Amino acid sequence: MPRALTLVSLLLFCLPVRAQGSPSPTDADTLARRLGETTWGMEELLGGKVEEVTVTVRVEELDGDGNIKHAEERVDRFTVKDGQQHREILQARKDGQDATESMRRELEERQRKGEVRTEFNSVNLPFAASSLGQHRFSLAGPDPKDPHKLRLRFEPRADPAPSVHKGEALVDPSTGQLMRLDYSPTELPHLADRVDVRMDFRPQPGVGQVIDTLHVDAEGGLLFYRKHLRITARYSNLVPAGGAAKATAATR
Repeated sequence: MPRALTLVSLLLFCLPVRAQGSPSPTDADTLARRLGETTWGMEELLGGKVEEVTVTVRVEELDGDGNIKHAEERVDRFTVKDGQQHREILQARKDGQDATESMRRELEERQRKGEVRTEFNSVNLPFAASSLGQHRFSLAGPDPKDPHKLRLRFEPRADPAPSVHKGEALVDPSTGQLMRLDYSPTELPHLADRVDVRMDFRPQPGVGQVIDTLHVDAEGGLLFYRKHLRITARYSNLVPAGGAAKATAATR
């Protein structure tokens, strides 16, 4: 499971969406810019707008028939202070057995070696300021299951890159709030053949929309050693930084 854990650590972070009261625009580029203005991405997180968040992760390794071979569960608490990110393992289990202490030792060793920095840039949303110009956006009409929601498609403008995605966002056009995001990175991580990502968002009082659940379904490996991973990460106990909380309160 070490490679599975690496993939998890590379995909964990993305971002609260701030409350937005004004009507949403109807053309794709303007809507994308609006989403970028109302979304906190990795850059904002590391910039100190979030002080703390708890992430509950379940990683499943599946066999060729889709049955679970191995399962790992972990509860992490991330804190950010002065732009520095700290991760603490609160609880961990491997195949039903407690593994908290062993995984804490593994994390400490990796931190000592400087191996826990995030390198997979696809955690940034396509609407973020650093990614907006790399994507082409188009309106795809109402969602078939909910005609009151609007689909916004995105794809790379030029060459694939780790921070460039191809997928679709589900938006509430009356508020400009991001409800769901489905995408695949256009440049996959090493040894990965497929990575499908879904993010679901929920409202949080005083903040707006925040990431609720991240789902990842990935396949890859060498010719005779294949892996199929299914990852679920749930975000809770989000604590905005003092300055962000004051700014939010001032807008209400």
